[in-house]
Amino acid sequence: WNRILLWFQQPSKYPDTVFNRYMKKSQIHLYTILQLFFFGLVFLVQNMSAISIIFPLMTLLCIPGRLYLLPRFFSGWELCLMDGDDEEIKEWVSRKRQDMRQSLSFSEASSMENDDEDGPGPDEKIPVEEA
Repeated sequence: WNRILLWFQQPSKYPDTVFNRYMKKSQIHLYTILQLFFFGLVFLVQNMSAISIIFPLMTLLCIPGRLYLLPRFFSGWELCLMDGDDEEIKEWVSRKRQDMRQSLSFSEASSMENDDEDGPGPDEKIPVEEA
């Protein structure tokens, strides 16, 4: 329900959830649309008396839809954030933060190395060779 409400909110007003923080808004909306499509199919089959006998089959077909159809539209980490267990999500977030820290420390170290390659700083004396 909360993801449906995102359609009617400004992106700056979105609640601070894990998937809002790390995923593109278009991917969140696409996932919601696909879920509503599956729900609509199951609801339609349930309420039409002529075909309501296949309701259990339609419910069962949602599983292969999740396993084989959704990975064509979303990467594994996006599916984990959208419908994973809380433990999976916490593990993914901790790995993401660790990767961000490592890349930040790597970029700081490489920028310090580049500063040394640029030449002496303003307070450093330039060595002069005498002939």
